Amino acid sequence: MTTGIDLLAEGSSITLTDNTTVQLRYSFRALALLEARFGSIGAVQDAIDSTGAGAAFGPLHQILGAGTLGPGGYEPHHREHVDAKGTRTMAGDITFRRRTDGADLADLLDPGRLNQYVEAFSAALGRALESRGNGQAPTVTDVTLPTPGATSTTSPSVPSTFLPTPSGT
Repeated sequence: MTTGIDLLAEGSSITLTDNTTVQLRYSFRALALLEARFGSIGAVQDAIDSTGAGAAFGPLHQILGAGTLGPGGYEPHHREHVDAKGTRTMAGDITFRRRTDGADLADLLDPGRLNQYVEAFSAALGRALESRGNGQAPTVTDVTLPTPGATSTTSPSVPSTFLPTPSGT
């Protein structure tokens, strides 16, 4: 099987070492997962060092895995860390398991197909980020989302100068 752009599909397909193919499609969920892993969508392509002096296989595994999410594809398994301020960060790499048999995507990727994988993810990611209707990539701007007010599960932060009253007084 060849690797490349399937013009009738939403992304590109890649061939794995067990001779199965998987469609790369970067849904909103996949993009959010990559953003959580790499810090921003712009950092995703920068994560792969094309000079040969840095990491390529680990970041590419993460990027390809995100593109395989969805029905009939792979499921991500990862750990998140939440600090005292409630900031979530992803701890370590994501493991992608095939839904049908639990096979790990990392075991099915062929190091000899590195260039094909990069071409496939670049095409699929580019297609995902296209602005529908005019063929141009959207402009990403800073967006501030509204936060909910205090509820029974959230409350305002306590100032760092707060000293509780000792018990028994």
